Amino acid sequence: MAVSNVIPMLVDLYKNNNTESKGYGMYYPRIFKRDGLNLKGFAKHISEHGSLVKYDLAVLVLQNIVSCLREMMTQGVPVKLDGLGTFSPGITGQGAATIAGFNPNEMIKGVKINFLPEGAGDEDDKLTKKALKAITTFEMNDYVEVKHKTIEGKDVTYQERTPIRQIAIKQAE
Repeated sequence: MAVSNVIPMLVDLYKNNNTESKGYGMYYPRIFKRDGLNLKGFAKHISEHGSLVKYDLAVLVLQNIVSCLREMMTQGVPVKLDGLGTFSPGITGQGAATIAGFNPNEMIKGVKINFLPEGAGDEDDKLTKKALKAITTFEMNDYVEVKHKTIEGKDVTYQERTPIRQIAIKQAE
């Protein structure tokens, strides 16, 4: 069985205020967004795992992965990284009424990268949503309420964060 991660994933709670939604009035979790890692930050993380990979080599390898992945995506070539998953290119665009009226440079609005996590292998090696949930520790973070107010004639939307612990204490009183 997989071992849980020691550092928890912080979860914020939001209330669905969309009156058109079936879930109106219900509370839903969202991951508290931590600061992300850039390539050099990720290389530093890799090098700190006590492996033989030093920081400079990790940066070089990751830079080459990014460069080569970009090249393969622009050529329509999927790339499978064993143990991680498959990256494949996709496109977004609009339709045309006729074949003759289709101009790819005008009708294709964007190129995206689709990612399919690795799903084969030992349970500990899987990178699927079920396998990741099994090793993730969750911790409640904040209740986040979306609020609106008018400042100098402009409607402003902002988020008011209240630690879940404070709400639990108030409800227990």
